[in-house]
Amino acid sequence: MQMAFCVSYDGFMNKQIIINNVDELGEIGTRDDEMNIIEEMMFRKLFDYAPDAIIIVNREGLILQANTQAENIFGYEDKDLIGKSVDILIPERFRKRHDEHLKNFIAKPRIRLMGSELELYGLKKDGTEFPVDIALGYLETESGIIIFSTIRDITQHKRMEEAMRISEAKYRGIFENAAEGIFQTSIDGRILAANPSCVRILGYASADELIKHVTDVRKLYAEPGRRLHLVRLIKSEGTVSDFEAIIIRKDGTKIWVSINAHALEDANGNVRGLEGMVMDITDRKRAQKNFQMLIDGAPDAIIAIEKDLNILLINSHTEKLFGYTRLELIGRPYNMLVPARFRMKHAEYCKTYYANPSTRIMALHMNSVALHRDGSEFPVEINMSPVETDDGIVIVIDIRDITEKKK
Repeated sequence: MQMAFCVSYDGFMNKQIIINNVDELGEIGTRDDEMNIIEEMMFRKLFDYAPDAIIIVNREGLILQANTQAENIFGYEDKDLIGKSVDILIPERFRKRHDEHLKNFIAKPRIRLMGSELELYGLKKDGTEFPVDIALGYLETESGIIIFSTIRDITQHKRMEEAMRISEAKYRGIFENAAEGIFQTSIDGRILAANPSCVRILGYASADELIKHVTDVRKLYAEPGRRLHLVRLIKSEGTVSDFEAIIIRKDGTKIWVSINAHALEDANGNVRGLEGMVMDITDRKRAQKNFQMLIDGAPDAIIAIEKDLNILLINSHTEKLFGYTRLELIGRPYNMLVPARFRMKHAEYCKTYYANPSTRIMALHMNSVALHRDGSEFPVEINMSPVETDDGIVIVIDIRDITEKKK
């Protein structure tokens, strides 16, 4: 004898069991009851431990089930939501619109991500509102359609978005209004971004015109290989400061620029581009050139040193007097021109002078001795004067060979 036995659970599912004879009914029923209990326990665990709130409502909008997370984010106690209208979870100003959406959804049910279409808010038991994302699903049952709502509290996400928006607005304000040129380029020379100051420095009307016209940034450099040198420094050091280059503007004129830049890296640490600032230093270079011409005409050796006592610039007479070339002296310690036995004392004097240069606009040292490249020494007179620059105090030293005077 064979009979069909149909069991329905809460309108969610139908299961058909084929029983071969009446004697098997009790055994199969027991096994089936055990499986149903296990399945229900597994479902309840998955339902309650889901990271998002899950609310199940019927076509009238009454809540049939709500998981633990739903109770937590809306501020209700255990089972307080069951049987209530879902409207209690919706701010009052949105309820009429929600009723219309519910009717439309029932008429044409479909899986739907509502957060991608609307700004949605939930209402806590204490009356506070919070932003949410909602995904809708449905199930057709004998008693009618059942709607599943998965609700995620996106308060933290919204805060992060707002913080990012503020940060981007600040960066955009700096980018657009900075006096220095700001740029981004790819490693192969494409200009990715340029602010108005950068565009103006290069002589173009807009960033779009610059990017369209200059397809390879290497063509902006007047000296072959100069951009390659910059890229190599960036790859090896990660950053570069005060990198000077001659750049060709749109109208063909050449200007001096100073570049401070750092590497743009991908997730694997590979350098994919450069980002930095560029400043037009043409006037400074012109002034330096004029100053260099002026001091080159002086009859004495002229040396300018920075606070660290390294040589900043020299005139041509310095090369003749000490036997070094300009390249051999620039950036080197000034004490290389002083005999070893006097270096410590002379360094102390220079530091004292730097500490309070205004008290002695000019200092005269008689009977001083200088050191030639070949190791020979010769008597000199030294005059020291402080010069204030944009980068701080620079000491300008006038050195006169008094060998003939000593004879």
